[in-house]
Amino acid sequence: MVFKLDAISSVMVVLAVFMTFCASLYGGRRTVNRLVAPCLFCVCACFAAISEDWLVFIVFMELSSFALVFMVGEKDRDTARFYLYTQLAGGGLLMVGTALGSGQGFSIPMGPVPEAVFPLFVVGLGVKAALPGLHFWLPRTHSQAPAEASALLSGYAVKMGIYGLFRIVQSTSTVLMGLGAFMAVFGAVMGPLQRDAKRLLAYSTLSQLGFMVAAISTGTELGRFAAMAHLISHGLAKGLLFFSAGALEKVWGTRDLALTGRTVEGHRWMFLLFTLGVLSMVGFPFTAGGWSKGLVKQSLDGYGPVLMALTISGVGTSLSLCKMAYYGFLSPFSSQKELHTEGSLPCYVGYSMALICVVMMVVGVTPHWAVIDSSVQSALPALLGLTIFTLIPVPFRPETRPKDVEDLIPFFQELALGFTLKLRKRHSGSLVVYLFVLVSMALAVISAIHFVANIY
Repeated sequence: MVFKLDAISSVMVVLAVFMTFCASLYGGRRTVNRLVAPCLFCVCACFAAISEDWLVFIVFMELSSFALVFMVGEKDRDTARFYLYTQLAGGGLLMVGTALGSGQGFSIPMGPVPEAVFPLFVVGLGVKAALPGLHFWLPRTHSQAPAEASALLSGYAVKMGIYGLFRIVQSTSTVLMGLGAFMAVFGAVMGPLQRDAKRLLAYSTLSQLGFMVAAISTGTELGRFAAMAHLISHGLAKGLLFFSAGALEKVWGTRDLALTGRTVEGHRWMFLLFTLGVLSMVGFPFTAGGWSKGLVKQSLDGYGPVLMALTISGVGTSLSLCKMAYYGFLSPFSSQKELHTEGSLPCYVGYSMALICVVMMVVGVTPHWAVIDSSVQSALPALLGLTIFTLIPVPFRPETRPKDVEDLIPFFQELALGFTLKLRKRHSGSLVVYLFVLVSMALAVISAIHFVANIY
């Protein structure tokens, strides 16, 4: 069999269908061509989730990325190409890992992979899941994509990398746990410093993915269940928040938090729905995020440094969303803000946001009451973040944005171009020289793979 439906893949299929429906509803009236991309994404994402071997999973995951490329390209073609190349690079590493690990077979069954190719899978899936250093595509793509594309990217597409890690990690991995903790803190530190509302939410996504990676890396049933719970709650809440950012852009014509103002006065319903999404993101009790974050912290009981990192992340997440709430909805007008004319919002924007909100509340209220204590503890960092933002607002003013890995890309482009030009000058045409270089590079790659495998 090529496809198989189990409990985990069923959750992924339902989430893909629901998020695609909400994104299509949010987009409003569209031509037939503009409806094809979301539908193609949904179909391919569902087939990837129910794939029974890695090769089929990779193929359909890459096809779903192609669908998102068309959605991102509606607004920014350069960013769409940038996203495409990064995703193909991750998929290529997974293809190489599958080929090397399949032995005499055609592919590898969906699940744990041979130890020798485990690093290739971690890096390949890490590109999809935006692991530290491999996240360079995430802020730019989210900030430039249409709101509905960002909702699918954050609400589901990055979760396909998490789903892959879920399948390959079967025991405790201290390396992945450390990466998860670092992701949570890094995203929470970078988020409050952003000026663009969607970049702010992109770094928040990076932080919350760290929660999932840390939970998966425990290798326990509770950790795996907690990771899936947070995958669901984050997908819903972040979809709602990206829709809110898109609504702000529709109203003001910009995502720049320095140029938005008292949106709440004309759109109270939008601010209410946004607030419910914020409460879930920061982990308040009786919300989907409160339930899932409580489970994540239970699964990491005994890992004190990791729990401390997640607590710091909670403070940073609260600061990020306080900043977006204040400067996007509540801050007083200034002469600069008055240059923008407030626009109206179509009704289907509210319908899509309200639908996500209802499902999110149902997910948060229905679970067992056993995690209430943990979710209350998860809310404490959020309150601390609110206090810091209220008492010390100056560092979080929307003025400039800090540099990140993506800002190094032009430097490496120039470096690669210079290397290529020098190589052309030394082009000898000798087959012996070419074979020597090829064999040397192959040996270097194999040695690096074995070195990383020994670490794991």
